[in-house]
Amino acid sequence: MHLILDAAEHLIQKSNFKINILVGGAVNMREPYSAQCAHKMWNLKNKYPSCFWADPQQFFTDGSLVNRGTDFGLMPSIFEPGGIVQHEFFVGATPVIAFKTGGLKDSVFEYNWDSE
Repeated sequence: MHLILDAAEHLIQKSNFKINILVGGAVNMREPYSAQCAHKMWNLKNKYPSCFWADPQQFFTDGSLVNRGTDFGLMPSIFEPGGIVQHEFFVGATPVIAFKTGGLKDSVFEYNWDSE
């Protein structure tokens, strides 16, 4: 997650503020890494309110709507035993960019241009 948050500001500025980044999911504020990510999310949301949205204190319930309206889903999981979010993106016909880890490597495949 920190990789997305570290790149977000650069992407926002590089796109001339013509990008929308939405981060879904709650964090465990008692875990230092999660709390650090939450603070970065709040800072980005306050600094770029028309380009960045996150609510790290809420469980994300609008996933199906967002999944159908996004250009792609990004799943930067280092550890993902099974994963369901990638399947939610697939139902919305949204491509997924993911690490080859756990259940993601078993369900997210590189697009083959020849066979479509």
